[in-house]
Order: sequence, then C-alpha cells, then structure tokens
Amino acid sequence: MAKFDVIVVGELNADLILQDIQSFPEIGKEKLAKNMTLTMGSASAILAANIARLGLKVGFIGKLGRDQLGKIVTDTLKEKKVDCAGIKEDKSVQTGLTVVLSFPKDYAMLTYMGAMDSFSLSDVDFEYLKKARHMHFSSFYLQPKMRSHGAELFARAKQLGLSTSLDPGWDPQEKWSDILPVLRYVDIFLPNEQEMAHIGGAPTFEESLKNLEATVPIIVVKRGSQGALCRNKGQTISVGAYKITPVDTTGAGDSFNSGFLYRWLKSGNLHICMKYGAACGAIATTKMGGATASPSLEELDAFFAEHSENIFQV
Repeated sequence: MAKFDVIVVGELNADLILQDIQSFPEIGKEKLAKNMTLTMGSASAILAANIARLGLKVGFIGKLGRDQLGKIVTDTLKEKKVDCAGIKEDKSVQTGLTVVLSFPKDYAMLTYMGAMDSFSLSDVDFEYLKKARHMHFSSFYLQPKMRSHGAELFARAKQLGLSTSLDPGWDPQEKWSDILPVLRYVDIFLPNEQEMAHIGGAPTFEESLKNLEATVPIIVVKRGSQGALCRNKGQTISVGAYKITPVDTTGAGDSFNSGFLYRWLKSGNLHICMKYGAACGAIATTKMGGATASPSLEELDAFFAEHSENIFQV
C-alpha cells in the first residue's frame, strides 16, 4: 500500500505579498502598499499544503537554500502536515522569492529564482517517489534544469505505477517549448486559459484544445472569473464561478487544482471534481495568501450549504 496519496515535485520559494496598492510601480516613483504578508509561496508548495488540508497524505520533492526563507517554507509545509523528507537543502544557493502585487481580481509577480534555477532530476529520490499513488508537478517553465528532463521524470513516474498531473504555469520567456514530449506521460493537464492557448499552438482556444486532447486524457482549463472547462474523451464539462467577493487571487488556481485532484483521487467523477475545484478556488480568493487561504473539508461543506447554485453550464 502506498504511503502517500500524492507526492508533489516542484519549485519552492517564499512569497512577499503586497496588497491595497495605489497603482502599479513606475520608474523613478515610489508607491505605497497598505498591507504586507511574508509567507510560503510557489504553486507546488501551495498545492501540497492545500491538498493535505483536505485530508490526503502528501509528500514533497524539491530544493531550497539553507536560509531563513527556506525555513519559512519547510516550517509551513510541516505545519500543514506535508512530509518534507524529499526536500534537499543546499547551502550554496538561496531560496527563491516572489514579490506579489495583489489586486482583488488579478495580480502581478516578480520572482528571484534562487534554488529553483538549479533543481534537477538528480535531486529527485525515486525510492521516495514510488511511495505515492500520484505525482503532481507545477511551474514547468520556472525550473529550467528539471524542464529539460521533464519527459524522463514523468516516464519514470508512470513506470513506478503512479498517475500524474501537470500545471505548466506561465513561461517568463514566452517560448512555450519542451512541454509536448512531457504531455505523453500526463494523465491530467491543468493550464489556465492563456497557457492553454500558447501551448496548444493554434489561433483559437478550441483548436489548441483539440491539438492537445489527442495526447492528454484529461485537460482542465482554468478561466478565472469565467469558471473552468474539462475535456475528457471528446466530452466537455464547463462550470461557472461561485458568487463571492474576492480579496486576493494569489494561489486561486493552485487551490482549484487541489480540490479537483482531491476528488479525482477519491472517486474520479469529473463533475464532482470540477465542483470541488471551483469551490476551493473561490474560497481561496476570499482570504489573503495561497497556502493559508484554501479550505478544510468542513469549510467546503459549509460553503456548499451556503452556495447551492448550479454552476454547471450547458
């Protein structure tokens, strides 16, 4: 029997979140933010913490500097009951940091890569990985050394008997290369709408979706306030967004992923998966931060009781 339901492989960094900002920064000028939070960041860590909060057994494989920011990350993961035995600390590098400019309906980010830049396949303990049922990988384009061996990582995970999922994240260079060979070994692909359009390589969203669905069994596209779409075996499931008042959108997509994957690993019913993903994403936007905002199962039950609207779209 597997020790972990999920092992997340991916980037680790801290987030400095600035909120209630007058406007975007301008060269030669100083702007003010009324609120600030220093917390664990990275799509991978946020998903791991969030899905552990829902009750799954979660492990992590990644790399950090041996510094104070790295301690914030590992302390938070351990507090969220994520096993950190697969995380390497390297005193020769610094832990990465992302500065997040947070607005109620959107965000902008600036990242110092740090340890993420050197995280590679040689840092992955496959004896540790094989203790899981499922492997999730986030932020493909923020991990250049891992990215070049992405197909090997996913192929080896499949050989070990794991199911797999991938959230590509944004490509800072906007070249969108290297990912297609990886998708041959991915069971669930979780891009947002913009990422999907670029990776699919077609003039329209629908054409991009068709280009990729021949390769990936389940594609889930997050569309922000417009909801989300799931394509599986030619069938489409679309959901709108729950009616909430957003405070901070940081990590909302990762929270959606955690809700979707939680239900997929429990039952596989894609309609229920989409409902849980939409609810987790919605709840996350009503609080500050990423790992601190996603709900517990009790909060999810209360949310569903309060929000009885049918979000499924024809």
